[in-house]
Amino acid sequence: MVKRATLSVLVMLLLFGLFVTNLTEAKAQTASPSQAVITVSGVPTGTQGLAVEVTVDTAVVTLSSATSDVSGALVVTGSMSEGVGIINASGDLPASFTITVPLTGAAAGTSALSVGMVLDMLGGTEIVGASASVDVSSVTVASSSSTSSSSTSSSTGGPGGTLSADTITVTVNGDSVNSTNALNVTLSFSDSTVATLDTGVTFMGTGAAQLLTDVNTQTNVLTAVWDGTITDGAAVLTAMLKPGTMAGTTTIAVTKVEAAGGLDITESVASTVSPSSVTNSSPGGSTDLGTFTFVGPSAVTGPGKAAISFSATGAPSNLTATLNGSKVDFVGDKSVGIAIIDVTSSDVALSLVVKSGSDSATVDLGTLSVTAGSGKAPKVTSASAKNKSTGTTLSIKGKKFNKTSTTVEIVPTDKSSSAVKVSGRAVKATYGSSDCIPSGSYVNVTTPGGVSSKKIKVKGSCSNPLVE
Repeated sequence: MVKRATLSVLVMLLLFGLFVTNLTEAKAQTASPSQAVITVSGVPTGTQGLAVEVTVDTAVVTLSSATSDVSGALVVTGSMSEGVGIINASGDLPASFTITVPLTGAAAGTSALSVGMVLDMLGGTEIVGASASVDVSSVTVASSSSTSSSSTSSSTGGPGGTLSADTITVTVNGDSVNSTNALNVTLSFSDSTVATLDTGVTFMGTGAAQLLTDVNTQTNVLTAVWDGTITDGAAVLTAMLKPGTMAGTTTIAVTKVEAAGGLDITESVASTVSPSSVTNSSPGGSTDLGTFTFVGPSAVTGPGKAAISFSATGAPSNLTATLNGSKVDFVGDKSVGIAIIDVTSSDVALSLVVKSGSDSATVDLGTLSVTAGSGKAPKVTSASAKNKSTGTTLSIKGKKFNKTSTTVEIVPTDKSSSAVKVSGRAVKATYGSSDCIPSGSYVNVTTPGGVSSKKIKVKGSCSNPLVE
């Protein structure tokens, strides 16, 4: 059994900020190399848990969720990237083993990476005879770059939204729970664009005391390690959820349960999730002047000007509106509203003000996620599209376009371009016949320095709706 004293320093060293480890993953950059392999040797018999000091410049690179070649062991990474820890709940650690740590870029630059002492968990003292080495001495993170292209996305979601429940309770029942002191519980989401796991999980069990918990938001695995023996066959884990980018409902279920040592006990226990489904409502709301729902985009690079769209139903014919002070262009028989708003380098709250005669209402459309750019933002001066039976050509003129890192996004519904050509002052994108651009569309042009927008002058017919 893992003893509380054995784990005390691990909790202090690695869990001080464990629950914020994944907050920056959404905006991660590529690091080279992409992982570091730490080799630990000289581990004395009787050692069940240890930590390895790691020194790295966290402004450039951070350590992500680690793995080990020790079967069934739990590996955790300090949120400040100050070390990695390993616990073998089923027995002693071997004399020699490896820990593989993915490296996540935080900003462009180069960081040295080194390992220090191997510590036991009792007072944080060095384990005599044990040592650690790493196969990486430096890590480089390049400036973000990508081939110019447009990605296809649905248009019924919003930035964040509101969940019907932001907490779930996972209960694992069975005799197998009484004979272990650790669990890995893997969850599945029927639609991960609606909701996902957030950081933060707690454990409860009659006769047991929580030692350590962890959540891997990439693999949807909840982990709990406890001291003592559960007496009623029930382990209860409480996890947090965060809204995804799409509106809708997702069903949550347990797909696998592992006990200490990696023993699969899925078939010998009964596992439940409550609630078993959650709904994400798009930001927006109903007023006497109609119902308004955010469409997209949910994220941009700032600073600059970005086209933001929303749908409108039940709106009067004389409706006018502003979004963050910018005039809204209503298109499609006032079923869609689009405005070009100013964005800085931080997230922007979207406030829609609608008016009809003497009546007015304010609608919260949520928060636009903004990634801070680096360099000069682009400037779009004109955008035109020609729809033909053979396909569509979009021509954009302006300045400060990046030849290798310019992205074109159609608003409100993006299209998949078959080819994009970029020069410093022009962008030409081509689309297949099924991806024609409807009248009333706007375009957001993004470079590493920011974003710029323009309404597209469309020639030729297109049967695609503005919002798909």
